[in-house]
Amino acid sequence: MKNKQYLIIGAGPAALAAVRSIRNTDGTGEITLVTRETQLPYSPAMLPYLISDELSENHFFQKGSEMLEEYDAEILLGEEVEEIDSQFNEVRFKSGGRKSYDKLLIATGARPQIPMIENLLSDDVYTLRTYDDFKRLTVGLAAKQDIAIYGAGLVAVEAAEKLCQAGHSVKIIARSSLLRKYFSAKGVAMLEESFACCGAEVISHATLNSVEKRDGRMILRLSNERDLWVDRLILATGVASNLIANAGLETIEGGIKVDKAMRTSLPNVFAAGDIAAAPSFLDYSSATCPILPAAVEQGKVAGANMADERMEYDGWVSCNYLRCFDKNLFSIGYANPQEDKSCEVLANVDGDRSLRLVMRNGYLIGVEGINLNYIHPGVFQYLIHERVPIGKFVGKLLDKPREMACWLMSEHRKSHKA
Repeated sequence: MKNKQYLIIGAGPAALAAVRSIRNTDGTGEITLVTRETQLPYSPAMLPYLISDELSENHFFQKGSEMLEEYDAEILLGEEVEEIDSQFNEVRFKSGGRKSYDKLLIATGARPQIPMIENLLSDDVYTLRTYDDFKRLTVGLAAKQDIAIYGAGLVAVEAAEKLCQAGHSVKIIARSSLLRKYFSAKGVAMLEESFACCGAEVISHATLNSVEKRDGRMILRLSNERDLWVDRLILATGVASNLIANAGLETIEGGIKVDKAMRTSLPNVFAAGDIAAAPSFLDYSSATCPILPAAVEQGKVAGANMADERMEYDGWVSCNYLRCFDKNLFSIGYANPQEDKSCEVLANVDGDRSLRLVMRNGYLIGVEGINLNYIHPGVFQYLIHERVPIGKFVGKLLDKPREMACWLMSEHRKSHKA
């Protein structure tokens, strides 16, 4: 009997999670990954740690290399899929070659979004999404430089921290405010203060309108009528899904629409990771969720179903973990509702430590923790994901979050085993 042919387009965290999941069920199927990059698999989330030398390049690629060997998977480097022919179960490469499959996973990830900025040329800007981006950014970066980062998300903050640690002068330009979608005003203010202590500056509510090159440097002209002289400009203004132009797939909200099995609109074709528009756990709407935990879980579910083991994806929950300088923050779910009157927000603040719980109808739907190193965020994720009733325990959960969160999880597990 012919071994099943599994083909995975992409080699990031979702792809590797799918490899592991497939192999847990099918020990003999042939697994092939194809990537347009020329490097072995790696996690893009670890790229900032290469800047500060907290991670060596050997260790950066080590896990991906070991996984390919452990799970007996092949990889085709430097090949880009141009077309999917679902009628004949094969893909066509840009180079002209073809590859057949029994089950196909699209895990092509996302690419940086480049905003329209007057006089800005692609050669003048840097991004930090791939290993090649890192290599390009770090050429000639040994000496101290003035660096501007346009963007206010996690990538911008993590890159800024590592560049500060490497001795550079950094300015973050935020179109609104730093990490507005993820953390409360208290958390944002604390991070801005940390950057200021390290000589960096956060410029909030400013848009980069135009650039001018002069004497080997760049002048950035901002909407607040301020000009910045910099040596390098890094763009971190969001991502867009790496869609395959000739795939014939149903898309929604910029991603490939998938069901709870991570199946797409084409037979035998699945999608996972930043490319997949999967259901949200909290409101069931389909959208992409470009974060590492979601990519890994989606890859796991997709791989299981590709190997004919039934598994459903319960929906993504936004999970953000940030260690910046000596600060530690996490937010899970609907953690920053702002003006949403359907939610109740409760907080326990003790100096530079705080816990915020967002409740709706007696259930926890969001949580933010600041400098609570003794708390495991995954326990709170469990309480949200399993819809554990919190109502009458919310006061105790605020007062003793570690003990009560673990107790609530334990009691829920006991009751659902019976």
